[in-house]
Parts: sequence; C-alpha cells; structure tokens
Amino acid sequence: MLPHVRASSVSRALAIVGDRWTLLILREAFFGVRRFEEWRRRLCIARSLLTDRLRRLVEAGVLERALYAEMPPRREYRLTAMGRALYPVALMFRSWERRWGRRRQQSPIVHLRCGLATEPRCVCASCGADVDPRDSIPAEGPGSGRERRPPRRLHRRSTVSSAAGRTGPFLDEVVDLFGDRWTNLVLYAVFFGIRRFDAMRRELAIASNILADRLRRLTAAKVLSRTDVDDDCRVEYVLTERGRDLFAVVVTLMRWGDDWLAGRSGPPLVLRHRRCGRRLVAKVVCDRCLREVRPFDVGHVT
Repeated sequence: MLPHVRASSVSRALAIVGDRWTLLILREAFFGVRRFEEWRRRLCIARSLLTDRLRRLVEAGVLERALYAEMPPRREYRLTAMGRALYPVALMFRSWERRWGRRRQQSPIVHLRCGLATEPRCVCASCGADVDPRDSIPAEGPGSGRERRPPRRLHRRSTVSSAAGRTGPFLDEVVDLFGDRWTNLVLYAVFFGIRRFDAMRRELAIASNILADRLRRLTAAKVLSRTDVDDDCRVEYVLTERGRDLFAVVVTLMRWGDDWLAGRSGPPLVLRHRRCGRRLVAKVVCDRCLREVRPFDVGHVT
C-alpha cells in the first residue's frame, strides 16, 4: 500500500516554506538580506505580512533574530543552519527554471570550490546516479502514519506576482507557480502514483474546488497532462518531461524535512533507489567536480 502522502517530510516542509512570500523572503536571505526594511523595499510587501512571515520562520527555526547594534538596540534576521540547509532546494528550483522558464538567459553560476561554471545536479548520495522518479520506490519509514491533522494553513492564495520583487538569479518565475502548498502537494502525490482526482482528494484531504484549480494550473503550465484511461471516461494526471524534472526539487525538500522535521521516530516515508537498492538520499553536486555544493558555495558570473 502506498504510504500516506500527507504524513511525509515534504508535507511537513511545505507547511513551513510552501508559500510564495516565504519563498521570496528566503530568496532574498540567500542574497544576504537580513533587515526588515530591505526586505520590504525589495519585495514591496506589506509590513504586517512581512512581520508575520518573519515571525513564522523564526518560530520554525529557519531564521534567528540577532542584535547588530546596541545604541539603540537593533536586530536583524539571519539564516540558521536549518535555513542554510534549504539552499540545495533553491538551486534545484533555479536549474528547473533555467531549463523550462520563459526567460532562460540566466547568468551561469560558478562553483567556488573548483572555480568552474556549473549546472548543479541532484544525485543519489549512495551511487551518484541522477535522481529520476521512475527509479524511485516509496516505502513506509520508521515514523510512518497519517498526520493527525493537516499542517497549519498559511493564508489564502495570493494573487501578488513575484515580479513585484527584485528579479534574482533564481526563484523568480517558479515562485508564481509553486509558491503554494496545495500545488506542491498535488504534484507530490502524482510523483508517487496517485493520479486520479478522487484518490488525490481523499489522500490530501483537499476540497474538490481547490484540487480542480491546482490541477488546472499544473496542466496549463505543462507540468501535468490529462490522459483517458478506460471506457468509463476516467482521467489520470501524468507527469510531462517538464514535470519529471521537478523531482529534484521534491527529493531535496524531502531530505531537508527528514533532517530537520522528522523527530525521534524518523522520517514517515522513505524512497528506495531502484538502481542501487539503497535508500535514496538526495545530494546536490557540481556537474564538473562532482563534489557536494554546500550553502553559498556558488558565485554568479558578472
């Protein structure tokens, strides 16, 4: 039986970062932004909204408030080790956008450890093969079981475009499509074999109108396609090539959730890698030197 999607580390991670404003705030944090007014200026975000998102990120342990001036006392927000560990997820979003986004002329990045231009790859930490959803088998983990209640909802889906913020090297276009927890959970369900509307609705405990809207968005974005499967006019939603390329985002987010949110019981869902037979743990590496890309190991070509 397929493990419960709603109890996975990805679902838990999305309860923290599965929101467009949160993603934009984290994007700017990776660019070195630490102070409230700079975020507000760059993102054109309301003070109340920014205050709320920063508070949630601090409560989750992704950011911390630190004193940077004593007279008068002033504080800034810094990425914690937990926050820095999200950097591989951002890199995989960037790689997807670089291949499939409307604007593909992004400047290349350089791996500072080898000094060469790189396109980071997501590989299995055990065998080094590129991750692929067709080579991944979901199974119950030591912390398996359905969540007692759905993760806290951040807010009603916003219609504010990320274009209002500063255009950066990554997390620009993709945040408009994937800066929504339900969209990501629907996509995640399809990755692990839940392809029919009713099955998604039951597994995700999602309202029919919200599910229909997210499927329409993903289909319009050519991430999913509709396929007739039998004479009863039933429809399945299957991944396109564009959709399969998002698997790297899913597994890096899963690793982050496993590392930081699983607790003593361990991850609720694990992946087995068909190629090597071991547990699939995502690792983002430089495609030139094959060493792991750590937070802030890259620079941008000017």
